[in-house]
Amino acid sequence: MSDKHTADTGASTQEMHEDGENKRQYLRLPRPYRVQARELVFPIAKDPLLDVPCNDISKGGLCVESRSPLPVGTRLHINVHIPLLNKFSSGFFKVYENDAEQYFQAIADVAWVKASGGMHLMGLRFVNADEEQCRSLNKLVEDAFRSMTK
Repeated sequence: MSDKHTADTGASTQEMHEDGENKRQYLRLPRPYRVQARELVFPIAKDPLLDVPCNDISKGGLCVESRSPLPVGTRLHINVHIPLLNKFSSGFFKVYENDAEQYFQAIADVAWVKASGGMHLMGLRFVNADEEQCRSLNKLVEDAFRSMTK
């Protein structure tokens, strides 16, 4: 089994059709996790292009709000600070529960951009990430939803 996860190429982060029907493929957890993103081009910038909270996150991607939108199709390297992410890992990292250094890392594409009250919402679709981190993220989202429905 590969140690990389490649997301589906279909619109899995967010897609609303003209009829208002929600076409999301994954559960989305509304959490303001800190997201840092750098454009995946050479030379790689030292400073992040984005340093913003996310609006929500799922196994397939996340939504961020920014004053400066990026063009659809922009490829990014992202780091999302998710406290206790490693708690949901089945491997070695489960014992490492220092919140300060727990990041979900992935390669993501800007899938869509929408103006929203002077800001811009951007959907970032994960295109490549560590498989174990994806499983951990999915478990975290599912656990949060189970807790909300109790």
